[in-house]
Amino acid sequence: MSVLELDRRDTLKVFLAAGGLTLAYSKGVLASKEEYGYQADGMTVPLIKVHSNNHVTIINPNADMGQGTSTSVPMIIAEELDLNWANVTIEQMPLKRHRNAKGQMQHTYVWQGSGGSGSIRRAWAALRTLGAQGRDMFLRAAAAHWQVSAEGLQTVNSHVINPATGERIEYAKLVGRVATLEPDLSAKPKVPEDYRLLGKPTRIKAGHSIVTGKPMFGIDETLDGMLHVVIARCPHFSGAVKSVDQTEARAVDGVLDIIKIEQGKEGTPTAWNLVAGVAVVAKTFWAAKKARDLLSIGWEPGPFEGYSSAETEEHCLKLLDGDEGFEVTNMDGVVRDEGDYDTAFAKASVTHDAKYVVSHVAHALMEPHSAIADVKSNSMYLRMPCQHPFRIQDLAHRMTGIKRDNIQVDVVRSGGAFGRRWELDYPAEAIHLSKLLGRPVKVSWTREDELTQDRYRNANNFRMTGGVDATGNLVALRQRQASGYPSLDASKLPPIEWPYEDLMGWHFEPGLVSNHRMEQRFVPSPVPRGPWRAPGSVNSAFAQMSFLDELAHAAGIDPLEFNLSVLGEPRQLDASHHTGRMAECYRVAAKNAGWGRELPAGRGMGIAGCYSHSSYVAHVIEVSVIDGWLTVEKITTAADCGIVINPLGIEAQIEGSIMDGLSVALGQEITVENAAVQETNFDTYEMSRIDRTPKQLDIHFIEGADRPTGMGEPAIPPFAPALMNAIFAATGKRIRRIPIADQL
Repeated sequence: MSVLELDRRDTLKVFLAAGGLTLAYSKGVLASKEEYGYQADGMTVPLIKVHSNNHVTIINPNADMGQGTSTSVPMIIAEELDLNWANVTIEQMPLKRHRNAKGQMQHTYVWQGSGGSGSIRRAWAALRTLGAQGRDMFLRAAAAHWQVSAEGLQTVNSHVINPATGERIEYAKLVGRVATLEPDLSAKPKVPEDYRLLGKPTRIKAGHSIVTGKPMFGIDETLDGMLHVVIARCPHFSGAVKSVDQTEARAVDGVLDIIKIEQGKEGTPTAWNLVAGVAVVAKTFWAAKKARDLLSIGWEPGPFEGYSSAETEEHCLKLLDGDEGFEVTNMDGVVRDEGDYDTAFAKASVTHDAKYVVSHVAHALMEPHSAIADVKSNSMYLRMPCQHPFRIQDLAHRMTGIKRDNIQVDVVRSGGAFGRRWELDYPAEAIHLSKLLGRPVKVSWTREDELTQDRYRNANNFRMTGGVDATGNLVALRQRQASGYPSLDASKLPPIEWPYEDLMGWHFEPGLVSNHRMEQRFVPSPVPRGPWRAPGSVNSAFAQMSFLDELAHAAGIDPLEFNLSVLGEPRQLDASHHTGRMAECYRVAAKNAGWGRELPAGRGMGIAGCYSHSSYVAHVIEVSVIDGWLTVEKITTAADCGIVINPLGIEAQIEGSIMDGLSVALGQEITVENAAVQETNFDTYEMSRIDRTPKQLDIHFIEGADRPTGMGEPAIPPFAPALMNAIFAATGKRIRRIPIADQL
């Protein structure tokens, strides 16, 4: 195999080998250093392989968790290169890192991670540049082949065409000439008017394999010689194993070992990643599962014995009435107290005060966790669904001392994530047990494990106070929240890493309200918390947007008009938040929903909008409430995520957000008694059933920018407040705690 590498910084590299050509980018710019603090280090990024049969393989750097990025990100390259999409296959990019001259770990290819609705927005600029330069090289190669000017030649479906003569030639037949060319740094990406693929409804590449049950998820994975492990984990947070009777479990055919696991110690890599339990090791999953269920274990409740989530909620609601212990700060340690809230509130013509509660919820992934680990003396192999493979590599290094260069992490498709596969507990278990046994192991979780051992969306308690002046303007706003913060010690709080997580002002950026204060305090809690779809904004938006609706009604102002007045004149609040784009979403949703029309008794409309994760979404929800039964008649959504890559993908994310939001709003709640989760399966933690499904969905796209942003999360924060505002319009009853449960 002969390989030609043309070494050029910040541009294309071309690899010519037997059977085809590889186009690679020579600097990792698929992630913004400013945005995430991670940057690749000038190494080649293999992204495109043109094969001898004129088929093309695109290497996707991001984990696909159901959000469809393994289709939508490659679509950007395919569009710019004018590839035949039917002949494009997608491969997962392997994790590769190295140390730079300063000894810091760097991504060799690109920053590899999925989360924050950022896969597309981080890839957009670089992939367009790569594609444009590649397309230009194929045009020039064809011009040299035909001995004509490249001007006037066209590309389509992995071919170059000469309209003057009708000739056409495959990309595959041009790879030799392309490899001799220098890329033109001035090559321009297409303009949207010329798009053939982007903006067109496109089915995900893996769709057929998914619906026909092909083995492609973590739960399907195997490794030669691996053992199966199922773990009985302590139901009490920070608890311990007191006693174990293994007699019946040992008698199960195929059981090889039963191992006690200690709770990870504070200050170690396993502090939150290993919980006390008993691991059953067997030849098959079913043998391990059967034996696990036959264990007779006595549990020690631990330092949080008697802890109750209901009592913590009650305590935090009382704390909201006083001033003691509250801080005015954000996650960067910068004071957030704009203007003079106290004076403005005192002078307001109309004031209002209300409390809101958001309960703990679980991720409830469709596919329970699994992780394969093969730990050897100086190397390790890991294979699992995950969002950020580099975090798992770092964990494995900290737990074993094995050099990161010798730790291979392969990512497989996830059956859902929503932030849960950011966590490190499930890989930690596999690493720990493989090292202990000296064998490759696969640790598999069950549905009960998923619900009782999650990293839960935090429960928040908000108090909102605000005032409107005589002209109907919001002149004062205070947001205060109190909630539990994870601790291994019931007597103290640990250093709070994300103090602003619960009060994130995604909608209320600095400059939106002249006199604005945010305050917060935490109390120790054993409940482990983690990012849940649209972390931060999904909780705070419920309080914020419900409160604006209440203020509007108190002041006798139409809620739509009041929200638009709060947004004010179109202006840029920070690098990405533009009030005009948010306002347009309100207007489009309201217009298409028929906002303001007269409705029959028992029927009402609610509206809410939120800027979250770089995109804008507004919902108008129309409901009917008859004899206490809530029916969602119609949801009208307007979304601005910039340029639309794949309408089918965005619609799916909005619909999924709506159904997630509906499940959480209607009945999903994780409750904790004696430091143990009470909900163990979908019989007590219910997903919305078909009779709760909205009768009609009407989704509208607004392309308010010349680049795409993300839509995996932004549609969920405004859902709950829009729903509760609609219920108020239909019944006159305010619901300030979700889930609704029996409040109707």
